[in-house]
Amino acid sequence: MTSPDLPFLQSDRIIFKLFACQEHLKNIKNIKLEHGDLLSKDARVKAEIEIDSLISQMIGTVDSLLFRIIDRFQLSGIQSDRVEIPTVISGLQAESKGIELAKKLQDANLQGGSYWRLKDLRNYSLNGSLLSAEASLDVIKYFEQTLAQLKEFIKNVVTNEPKLQTKES
Repeated sequence: MTSPDLPFLQSDRIIFKLFACQEHLKNIKNIKLEHGDLLSKDARVKAEIEIDSLISQMIGTVDSLLFRIIDRFQLSGIQSDRVEIPTVISGLQAESKGIELAKKLQDANLQGGSYWRLKDLRNYSLNGSLLSAEASLDVIKYFEQTLAQLKEFIKNVVTNEPKLQTKES
């Protein structure tokens, strides 16, 4: 595929990141179809790689949203290596911009919020596997739900904040 085939690679990194999430989830499903079980010897490493990649892309989707917020609201003083929800919230509040947006970001980042759960999931995966014979977690169903919640969060934020919309939105 060339970039003219995928114009969103250049124009909308949020959509690209969500596309990448879908691809990783599809790969996990295909591994399960091919091997019958994600815990099987032949499937486990491939599944772990795809799960870690999916989690990274999900967090990257929120990071892309934060970069768009910084750009569209012209928040100055936020270094690209310091882009995190609390930093963006502080920038919005300091410049009295996007108060409702800041509230949505704060809610997502609070314990139990959608972004907090993603970070918690990533932190857990850094120290242990989400695939376990003891765990009753259906990872495919779990990630389908988590990705649906992420899409809804992104849609909600972008739809309710005109500055964040693109021509494609």
